[in-house]
Parts: sequence; C-alpha cells; structure tokens
Amino acid sequence: MPGWFQSAGSSDSPADDHQQDPAAESARRFREELSDHLKARAELLALEAGEAGEVVARKGFLGLLTTALFLFGYALVLVAVISLLGRWAAGATGELLGWELPALLIGIIHLSAALTFLRKWRRKPEQPLFQYTRAEFKKDHAWLDQDKKSRNGNENSS
Repeated sequence: MPGWFQSAGSSDSPADDHQQDPAAESARRFREELSDHLKARAELLALEAGEAGEVVARKGFLGLLTTALFLFGYALVLVAVISLLGRWAAGATGELLGWELPALLIGIIHLSAALTFLRKWRRKPEQPLFQYTRAEFKKDHAWLDQDKKSRNGNENSS
C-alpha cells in the first residue's frame, strides 16, 4: 500500500514542478534582492571605512609630527632662554651673543612649522566621512517610511 496515503498537495506530474506558489516566488525574489542590497551596502561601507582609515592615519602622522616639532622647538627655546638669563644674571661682559641666538632662531623656526602643521591637522576633511553610506541609509529610511505610510493609508481606507 505504498501510495495510498499521499498528501493532497503533492503530485508526481511534471507540470506542477514548473508552477511555483506566487508567495514563495515573491519571498525568494525578496531574499535575493535583499541579499544583493546588503552586499552593496557592505561594499560601500568597506570603501568608506578604507577612506576613513586613510584620513585617520594622515591625521595621526600630522599629530605626531606636530608634537615632535613642538617638543624640539620648546627645548631649544628653553635652553636659549635659560642660557641668556644665566649670562645676564652672572653679569657676563663682552660676548652677549654666543650659541644662544642660533638656538633661539632654530627653536622659533620649529615652533612656526609646528603651528603650520597644527592648523593643517585641525582642519576638517574635505569630504565628510561615510558620506555616501549615510545618504543611502537616509534613502532606505525614507523608502521604508513611505512604504509604511502607504500601508497605513490602505488600512485606513478599508
């Protein structure tokens, strides 16, 4: 008695294999399109994360360079000032300009370079980070809101 208790939905005819349930087909298409959509969003996020990484690396390098130049400049100016004050306090006669003036000038040059790099470091990037991803998320949000509003309008009209 095999075959006596076959379900009503199952059929051995090849015609039924070519006909699929419209809801199942719609769900399959939705899954495929959602998968494609999420892959595209992930690729966009990866691209913008790479760009953000470059911006952070550039800012980090400029920050380190600025810090090093500030420290070097400060050290040179400090040595020069201490030496000049020491000579003045000791009442040195004659040789007022020794190695202090070049150290002071080099310190001022380093400090001005550090200020230039500091201005560049503090400047905002030309393009905001994750600009395209945020725009796509806004579009998705607007689309979902529009879909939700249209469904609520259809339910209210019923």
